[in-house]
Formats: sequence, C-alpha cells, structure tokens
Amino acid sequence: MLRSLFVLVIYFAILGLGIGSSYLLTLGYLWTDMFRPNNVIYPGYRFVPVAFLMALAAVASYMIFDRRSPPRISAHLFLTIAFAGWITMTTLWAVSPDAAWEKWDWAFNTVAFSVFVPFVIRSKNQIEGFLQIMVFSIMADLIPFGVKTLVTGGGYGRIYGLINGQFFLGQGETLAAACFMILPIILFLMKHSIIIPRTTYTRLGYIGVIALAVITAIGTHERTALVAMVVFAAHTWWTSKRKLLWVSLIALAGVAIVITAPASWTERMSTVSVSAKPKDDSAQVRIRVWAWTLNFVGQNPQGGGFDAYRINAILIPEPQSGGGPKIQYGRAFHSSYFEVLGEHGWVGLSLFMALVTVSFRYLAQARRAARTNPNLQWVGDLSYALQSALLVMLACGLVIGIAFQPFFYYLFALSFSLREYMRRVENRAFNTGLAIPRPALGPVAAFPVTQRSAQP
Repeated sequence: MLRSLFVLVIYFAILGLGIGSSYLLTLGYLWTDMFRPNNVIYPGYRFVPVAFLMALAAVASYMIFDRRSPPRISAHLFLTIAFAGWITMTTLWAVSPDAAWEKWDWAFNTVAFSVFVPFVIRSKNQIEGFLQIMVFSIMADLIPFGVKTLVTGGGYGRIYGLINGQFFLGQGETLAAACFMILPIILFLMKHSIIIPRTTYTRLGYIGVIALAVITAIGTHERTALVAMVVFAAHTWWTSKRKLLWVSLIALAGVAIVITAPASWTERMSTVSVSAKPKDDSAQVRIRVWAWTLNFVGQNPQGGGFDAYRINAILIPEPQSGGGPKIQYGRAFHSSYFEVLGEHGWVGLSLFMALVTVSFRYLAQARRAARTNPNLQWVGDLSYALQSALLVMLACGLVIGIAFQPFFYYLFALSFSLREYMRRVENRAFNTGLAIPRPALGPVAAFPVTQRSAQP
C-alpha cells in the first residue's frame, strides 16, 4: 500500500511540475512506459490510465508552449507513422481479435509516442535526461534482482524484480537483454554526463550498476544473456581505441563469470548449440514455430494481427523429456522478426527493418559530422553507445519476442534526435559565420536562430 502511494505521488508530482514543460512530461511518459507503475502499485489503483494521461499532457504542453525547432520530415517519421498505421490495420483482421486489441493498446502507444520524442528531445541536456530516465527505470527492476541473485545465486524463471509477472521486465529474457542494452549507455554517461556531476562517488555508483546489471543478467539463467554479452563485448572491443585493454578486461570478466556462476547456470548455457539437432525441447519448439510462421504468412502475406501465434499447433515428434510425440498449442514466436512477420506480414517486417536501417544511418551521419569538432566528441561516443545498444537488442531479438517493447522505438527516436541535433549545430555555425564548409549532413534549410554557445 505504501509503495503504491509513493509511486502515485511521484506520478502526480511529474504531472504537476510538468505544466508548461513538454520535456519534463515526455520524460514522465518514458518513465511510465519503462517502469510500468501500473504493474507495481496496489491493484485498486490500476484503473488509472497513467500512460495515456502523461502522453496527452506532453503533447498538449508541446502544442501550447513549445514548438521550437521541430525536426524535418524524415524517413524516421514517415516509417514510424506508416508502421503505427499498418499495425492498426492488421489488428482489424486479427485471427485472435480480443488478444490482438489488448496488445495493440500498449504497442501502438509506444510506437506512436516515439514519433513525438524528436520534437521535444533536441539539446544535449535533453538527450542525456532521456538516457538517464531509461537507465533509472530499468534499474528499478535490475537492482533488487541483482541483490537477490548475490544472496541466492539466481535461477531460471525466478521473479526477483518489482514486476510480479511474466511480462516486460518481469520476464528473465527481456530483463537480461535490457541489462546489456544499458551498459554502453552507462559507459557514455560516466564520461559525458552534465546533469549528474561527474565525481568519484557517481563514477563508483555507475560501476556498481554495471556490476549489478551483469549479475542480474547471469542470475536470470537465460541464454539470451549470453547472446547479449557476446554482442556487447564484441562491439565494445571493435569500437574501442584501446583494444588490448578491452580484450583483457573482457577476458577477465569472462573468467570471473565462469568461476563464480553457479553450476545451474553453466548447465543451462551448455544447451546452446549450433548443431543441426537442438539440445532441448525449447529449441525444437522455436524452430517449429518459425516454420509454422513462414507457412502461415505464405497463405496470409498481410499477417494475422497481434498474437496470431495463438492459433498455432506445433507437433514435437520426440521430446527430449521422453515419451511419444505431442502437440503444443499457442506457442509464442520466440523471435522479434518472426513476431513482426507473423503478426503484420511482409509489409510490417519491411517497415520494421527499414527503421533499423535508417537508425544506423542516422548514427553514422551524426558521428561523421562531429568527427572534426573536439567539442562534439560526446556525439560520436553517444553514436557508438546507441549503436551498441541497438545491436544488443537486435541480436537478442533473434530468440525472444520483444519487437514491440519500448527499447527499439526509443533507440530509433534517439538516433533521429542525435542526427537532428547535429543539423542544428551545423546550421547555427553556418549562419553565424563560424563554419564555411557545406554541412556534412547534406543541404538543409537554415533555422532562424540567434548566436549562442557552441553547446546548445
């Protein structure tokens, strides 16, 4: 009860303090979408539409008080709006209409709000604030899970976080992916944070969160954690200028994990195989669900709407657990790509992958544009951090269905916000005579701005 009151006080405080500040209200919506207060408060309060009210307030505040420097019409905006429209259309002919509309209710909100984010997240402070809220929202589940793992050793299927249920960060596989997704963001904040002063204590705090994130991911006993770990380590090494140092740190961390991890973790990780024959029932189910999805989309290229998997029937000829063949009904897609394909067909998958592609393109553009300016080193570092976070989610998405969780869409939106930030910087420099060369991001219309500092 007290926890519910505390969370509600925070929520209404954000609404009150955010009057006239679309930025603060946008951070408030990010918090509701990532922390999910409805899932941790007393059931009697869950009727309050916290996310809808916060989103409505943010958009209204922007329209009334703050319409400065809007982003240009871009591939990101076009693709996201088209994707939001398409997933709504496919829900109209969903094969499981009740479940489809229930998932559409939260998935559409996340996709649609990501269109709005670049309108508000424009400056370095605002971008960092967005990142800080992302990290702190995930920390709410990460910290208790990590601490309990240190005491008990963790275990597969255990719920140690704040969300008491098998959804979003209450799922071990999703939490494991989120833990490694925020690591490059935390490393960026340790180096470039201006909202939280960079002191010895804050540095130790960030290091502690990194340690707990790794412990939490290992404590879930999810094989997704191993995938995320490898991708994060490989990308960090590849982009680092101190490759020998990083490979040494990665090797030490790997040895420490192997030595300290419980036997149950080692046993579960041993089931990961690239051989033709899967080593456990879950791997067999995944492969057969994917085969079913391809067959289903072959007959229904437009997709079957959200939660289309509920109509599947998967035959397992020889379960590893023994016994004869058996049929499993309504098995989830276990892959973000097959999730989008089965639910929204080839059009939906094409739009989703196009968003991934343009996001990497925006990050590369921002990094190139900032390369020659020492004052903009943070742009290059953030570009690498967002690229690493996105790669972790894409790799984990191969084996878990997280296509409509907020991670992807906020990373897409931040990539576009960072690219637009560099456009504004170059326009300002060009208009004030601080730079003569043509902007590196291509021809753009000039913003009517007044001269100000080099760090907008």
